[in-house]
Amino acid sequence: MQLAFDHIANDYTRGTIVYAETCATKSSSKGSQSCFTLSESNPTVTLDYGTEIGGFPLFQAKSLLAPVQIEAKYTEAKSGLENASGDGPWTFSNGLTNTFRVETFNVTEPGHIESYFIQGGLRWQQLRLLNAKGSIRICGVGIRSLNDRTSVDALPGYFESSNSSYNEIWALGPRAVQQACIEKGAAPSTWDVTSDGVLLRGQQSAQSVLGATFTNYTMSFMTKILRGGTGWRVANGILGFGPSFVITTDYASESTFINTNKTLLPANKLAVAYGWNLVNQTSLEGGPVSYYSLPFDVKEGEWVQVTTTIKSTGYDVSINNSSAIHVPLSALQPTYNYLGSAADEYSGTWGFGPYQDQVAYVRDVEVHAQNGTLLYDNPMTSTSVLEEYGVMPNRNSVCLDGAKRDRLVWSGDFSHTSRIIAASTHREDFIKGTLAYLLDRQMASGEFAGYFSMSPSMGQSSKYTSTYHSVGLEDYQLLFLNAFARYYLYFADKKFLEKYWFQVKTGVESILSLVDSSSGLASGSFFLGAANGTAASSLLVYTLKHMATLADNVGEAATSAHWRFVAAGVSKAINKRLWSNNLGTYGISTTSLNETSIAGTAWAILADVADSTQAESAIAALSSLRNGIGYKTLSTTESSAELSPFISGFLLEALLKHSRNITAPSAATTAAISTLLSGLWPAMIDNDEYYTGTSWEYVFPDGRPGLDLYTSHAHPWGAAPTFVLTEYVLGVQPTAPGFSEWVFKPAVLTPGVSWARGRVPTPHGSIEASWKLREEVKEVDLRICSPRETKGTVFLAIPVKSAKINGLKKGISSAGGFSLDVTGGQCSEIVLALPHS
Repeated sequence: MQLAFDHIANDYTRGTIVYAETCATKSSSKGSQSCFTLSESNPTVTLDYGTEIGGFPLFQAKSLLAPVQIEAKYTEAKSGLENASGDGPWTFSNGLTNTFRVETFNVTEPGHIESYFIQGGLRWQQLRLLNAKGSIRICGVGIRSLNDRTSVDALPGYFESSNSSYNEIWALGPRAVQQACIEKGAAPSTWDVTSDGVLLRGQQSAQSVLGATFTNYTMSFMTKILRGGTGWRVANGILGFGPSFVITTDYASESTFINTNKTLLPANKLAVAYGWNLVNQTSLEGGPVSYYSLPFDVKEGEWVQVTTTIKSTGYDVSINNSSAIHVPLSALQPTYNYLGSAADEYSGTWGFGPYQDQVAYVRDVEVHAQNGTLLYDNPMTSTSVLEEYGVMPNRNSVCLDGAKRDRLVWSGDFSHTSRIIAASTHREDFIKGTLAYLLDRQMASGEFAGYFSMSPSMGQSSKYTSTYHSVGLEDYQLLFLNAFARYYLYFADKKFLEKYWFQVKTGVESILSLVDSSSGLASGSFFLGAANGTAASSLLVYTLKHMATLADNVGEAATSAHWRFVAAGVSKAINKRLWSNNLGTYGISTTSLNETSIAGTAWAILADVADSTQAESAIAALSSLRNGIGYKTLSTTESSAELSPFISGFLLEALLKHSRNITAPSAATTAAISTLLSGLWPAMIDNDEYYTGTSWEYVFPDGRPGLDLYTSHAHPWGAAPTFVLTEYVLGVQPTAPGFSEWVFKPAVLTPGVSWARGRVPTPHGSIEASWKLREEVKEVDLRICSPRETKGTVFLAIPVKSAKINGLKKGISSAGGFSLDVTGGQCSEIVLALPHS
């Protein structure tokens, strides 16, 4: 058994237990419950889950001679096991998950041992016996996962081709969304509300939403430390960036873990740092930690009052009204500023969160103004604190940016994620849930009225949207609107469209202000490129066109016409002001016409800003951006910088769009596609040390994961090939809402593949398609089976000499390619003869 406060508070009968393999049992089958003994002579074991998984870590203690302590370490990349902190901590948000990638279990008797916290995505785990003379027999180390674990070949959507590497690249996407998408009710709160206050285990702090505008105050609270220490914040940004305080006890021998970091957290000290936490995220540099002796030994199990006063020179901390410890501002040296930080060192909210493996109660929080006026009084015994501090259990099925780290609902990332889902898992609940989560968090007033939250975390309440003020990058508004439009195209959910149409229309109207009256281009703050630049301006064109189609579907012809008019004007301005004859492609912006970017090329093609000749020229110019296994995002980017699978995903779609529309192979297009599909994405599947079966956030030019251990190895934004291979290489796309009309238009000139087959889920049933290019006899064989209540067009752009349709010959013109209308509810087999020259 563990100590009382270590007992899990959630229902551990839910979910599926996935068991790890030890290095010694690599040949055993998945799902086995292998047993091993940890002892003085064999204190550690490394465990492998094979692919990414997240959930509640657990194991069965079968036997032990005396109480022992077990340290568990988690990581996505195997090299993280060499770090004392694994590949963590993760301190950007509470995230309804374990902040730390190391946790310790106190095992006093045989039985089921399970973590209180969810661990974000991981592949590797290590267990280490901490007791020098101890011994324990352990069986069935695993993760109780509430995530979907359906095998890739059993999903509603599927892709297979002659290229085994492409097949595994396609599979990165569904596995990534399975781990990054969290079902409603699958992530409980990280706070336990009791009659004694909130019981907090070591975690990133959560901040009161009510204190965002407070300044120059005194905050006091009562705390009872059960293990190690307690942590709190004042003058912080709402996300928890600012001064961070931790006090430690005298470390009672009966409760202190052997592996407690007494260098970072000495006994009976106040530790103070500035930033996200005492230690920053993994490889991100943090500021210094300052230490101050406490006026007396703080004992575990005893209530004490902690008071922190914001002063012009720093912060005064007192315990039980003792003489104040003064923390000067000079001791707090942030290594960088962050948009989520407080306005200054004197304003901002308060929050609570002990450090790793610490446990403490917090109650009776009071905030007083400088003149002594009581501003805030909370006993912390009501479940209302979960909403106030942004740690409510997840009530929506939502998709996060990644499985392990930030665990935020990023709106821009979802433009890829939603399409991956549509092509593979077909979990409509995740698409609707994420869209609704963000739609419900629309700014109602102010400078960004009409904008949707860019990155709210799970646990936050929409009631406080304006306080969290998660707006940021304006191209993320565009990407989110595209995800909304795509949902209607894939699922034809008219009820959902009509429910949110007013909000969506307001969102579109708000982004029209991005059009600069002088240049006619998009101005603002963008992730994909500069203001008055090709990438953001082309994305704006693309977005307005798709939103105009939605306006048509709700009967607003005038709205549609206006948005298309604006799009046409911006498109004209791009070609007038940003096309560079010198480069043979589009410049980054009006002030950087001699530089180019892959985002600009991608969106100019996707938005049909570039004509066929410009597209071919722009693709040829990509050679100047080549960097290792992929492309630099900008021509000015350092050659050592990370490559972006997110932006490369837009480029891949643009390349395949161009490829399937041309009538003969293009050397430049073939080379560019090969760079991405035979260079960039294979890095994610070819190295077992880093492999997780899921897509990565960033990649170094030499093929290692970008950003070192910080990077996410299960980031759907890096898995665009899943939907690109389905929609372009297999070639099935909707052309009317809900696939009531569709096109089978395969890119048969795709390098590295001679055949493809797969199934595409629709609201009417699956479309099954296949094609095979038989070069030796100059034929293309196509087969398509579609559900009733649909109709489609089979199309091939390359010249065709003759056709057989279901065994019957059909005369055609060789110059115009091939087109055939087919009715749903039947299968069509088509053999196309190609010219020999």
